[in-house]
Amino acid sequence: MNTAVFARPLRTVARQPLVHWLVGFKATYLAAVLAGVCLWNDFDEGKFYGVMARWPREGGPVFASHFATWDAAHYLYLSEVGYHTGVPSCAFYPLWPLLVRRFAPLVGGSHVLAGVLLANAFSLAAWVLFHGLVARRWGESAANWALIFLIAFPGALFFQFNYTESPFLLLVLLLWWGLEEQRHGWAWLAASLLPLSRGVGVFAVLPIAWYALKPAAPWLKAKMAQASWQSGAGWMPALLWARSCRAGAGEVPGSDAAPSVTLPLREVAGRAWLLAAPLLGWAAYLVLMGSWTGNPFEGFEAQKYWGVHSIGNLWNVPKFVLGFFTPTEWHAFRGSVLDRCAFLLLLYCLPVMWRMDKGLLVWACVLGILPAMSGTFTSFTRFASCAFPMFIALGVFLGRREWRCPRYALLTVFVTLHVVLAWRFVNFRWAG
Repeated sequence: MNTAVFARPLRTVARQPLVHWLVGFKATYLAAVLAGVCLWNDFDEGKFYGVMARWPREGGPVFASHFATWDAAHYLYLSEVGYHTGVPSCAFYPLWPLLVRRFAPLVGGSHVLAGVLLANAFSLAAWVLFHGLVARRWGESAANWALIFLIAFPGALFFQFNYTESPFLLLVLLLWWGLEEQRHGWAWLAASLLPLSRGVGVFAVLPIAWYALKPAAPWLKAKMAQASWQSGAGWMPALLWARSCRAGAGEVPGSDAAPSVTLPLREVAGRAWLLAAPLLGWAAYLVLMGSWTGNPFEGFEAQKYWGVHSIGNLWNVPKFVLGFFTPTEWHAFRGSVLDRCAFLLLLYCLPVMWRMDKGLLVWACVLGILPAMSGTFTSFTRFASCAFPMFIALGVFLGRREWRCPRYALLTVFVTLHVVLAWRFVNFRWAG
C-alpha cells in the first residue's frame, strides 16, 4: 500500500488551526480531570465492589480505576480476557475491545491507557470531520457552533474515556460523508463496522435506504400526483403533476399519458447495494460470537443481566410514553430526568432538521429515537452525544445573532452539567 496517498492529506489536516485548538482542548481536559482526581477524590468504593465488572478485576481500586468505571471495566475485561459463555460483559460489542487489545502493546501493555488514547484520537478525528461536513453544507459559523455544542454536551464526556462513543461517532460520520460525497467504498467500510460497534449500528440500513431511493423521488412524486389527479382528489395533486410533467417535458395534466419522468433504476441499483453492508456486519458479529462462545446469540443472552435494552421495546409505544412521564431521580441508571430532558432537546430540533435536510431526520431516528425507545431512556444522555443532527440543528438555529442569549444560556447549562457528570464518572457515580 502506498502510504503517501494517506500521508499527504493527513499532514494537511494536521496543519489546520482547528486541529491545534482541539488538541489543546483535549490536553487541557485530561489535565483538569487528573487535577480533579488528585485534589477532590471521592471515589465510591461501595459501587466499585458492588458492580458486575470492575478494574482491576482483583484487589481494591487503584489510581487508574478512576478511568475505568462502569462500562469501561467491561470493555477492559473483554480486551484483556475476551468473550466467554455466561459472562455479563458479552452484552458489549466487540469492535472497541478488539481495537484496545491491538493497541495496548504499543503503550506498554496498559489497556487503560490504550483505551483513553484511542478514544481521544478517534473523537478528535470525528470532530474535525464533523466540522468540515457541516461547514461545507451550512457555513463556517454554523459549523463552529455545532461543534461547540457537540463538545460541550454533557454526554460528550465519554469521548475522552474508554467507551464506544468515539469510534461509533467516527464511523457514523464516515458513513454520512461517504453517502453525501458518493464515496461508496468508505460508506461500505463504515456501514459494515457499525454493527460491530453497537447494536443500533445495523439500523444504518435506514439512512442508506434513504440515500438509495433519493434519485427516485421525482418519479415517485409524479406517479403519486398523477394517480391523485386521475382519481379526482383535488387541484393540488393536479398542480404537482403539472409541475412534474413540465420538469420532465411530459404531457399536460389533462391527457391520459404518463409524465416522462422515468425511474432511474440504474442509479438506484448503484446505491442500493450498500444496504448489504450493515447486514453483513451484523452477520459477522454473530459469527464472531459463535466462534468465541459457542453461541451466536450470547450477546443477547447477556443483555438479560441488565434487563434494560430490548428490541421488543421499539414497538412497545405505551411503555415508552409511560416511561417518559415517570422519572424518579435527577440522574440515575433508570428514571433519569436529565435523560428525558436530552430527549426533549432532540424533539425540539426535529422541525429544524426538517427544514434543513429531511435526511437528517432519518439519522436522528437511528441515533436518537431508537436508542431512547429500546432502553426506555436509559443512558440516553450518553447515546445522544452521537446524534449529530441535533447539534447541527442547534448550530444553525442558535448560531444566528438574534439568538445570542438563548445560545449562551444553553451552552452554560451544557458546560455545567458536563463538569458535574465528568466528576461523577471518575468517582464511580452514575454519569451515563
